[in-house]
Amino acid sequence: MERQKRDILSVTENWKYSLPGGVLAAIFVALSYGDSKPSLSLGAVFFIGIVVGFLSKRQYGSGKGTGALTGLIGSVPVVWILGQMLTATSGLSGPAWFTAAGTIMTVFIAFCIGVFGFALSALIGEAGARIGDAITESNPHPQRRQNNRS
Repeated sequence: MERQKRDILSVTENWKYSLPGGVLAAIFVALSYGDSKPSLSLGAVFFIGIVVGFLSKRQYGSGKGTGALTGLIGSVPVVWILGQMLTATSGLSGPAWFTAAGTIMTVFIAFCIGVFGFALSALIGEAGARIGDAITESNPHPQRRQNNRS
């Protein structure tokens, strides 16, 4: 019973910093893609991952897992790329077998790119969070230490 409580609390702790950090990262990633259409920069996910890992370690004693959530939320603009890719290939013409094969191949490639984009962003966010975790002092937040003594 205690383990379930601890797991639920851990998930809540991760979301406290990951959700706002991920939304902020998604905004910066979308802005970077809007400025330079052919490339998508996940640098914002990395740097916000550092901040999220730092804050999470300072507050809860561990920043692990917060960066992956931040990266997953921050990679939502990948869907924009997938939409543009599917739109660009929707105008295939030719024999029926050609359009069917092209559509199937496009959907498969879009799925693979989507999975790769989300996984890469989660990895980059977690790497940033681990760095933020490492640069934080190892002692928990002073207020949290005080509550543990009581």
